[in-house]
Amino acid sequence: TEIVMTARSSALILAAGMLATVAPVLVAGEPRSESMVLRKLQGHWKAERWIIHGKETTEGRDNRSYQINRRKMVFVTDGKDVGTATFQIDVSDKPFEIDVTYIGGPRDGQTLLGIFRLEDEKFINCFSFLGDPRPKSFESTSTNRYFLSVDRKKTD
Repeated sequence: TEIVMTARSSALILAAGMLATVAPVLVAGEPRSESMVLRKLQGHWKAERWIIHGKETTEGRDNRSYQINRRKMVFVTDGKDVGTATFQIDVSDKPFEIDVTYIGGPRDGQTLLGIFRLEDEKFINCFSFLGDPRPKSFESTSTNRYFLSVDRKKTD
């Protein structure tokens, strides 16, 4: 019986540890899977690759980054906040969907429709040109006018 008690105690400790790890992921009122994806999106991101309307570019990319905190994005250029947006995600199907709405500035109220996926520490996102339908693929061409970005989470 002592072995059975030790096994039960170990199982309870393991279960409590697993619950403590998962519990911070859950956010009241959100589906569990959405909450888990939101948790992975939190942090500071930097673009590694941009393809705009089918052409790879580095213009304006290297001095820019953005911070995601809850459902808010703050865009940074040369260390200064240059814009803010809120976003909504839908992870009920793949590819995941994201809608980014700018707050203030010249794009105030504009919403970009996109798709995204997470791979390791990369946030791969693709947005349609303003007013166009949501992207169907992670491929930017001159015809579809998509903006494709491959972003990596910063560890600073």
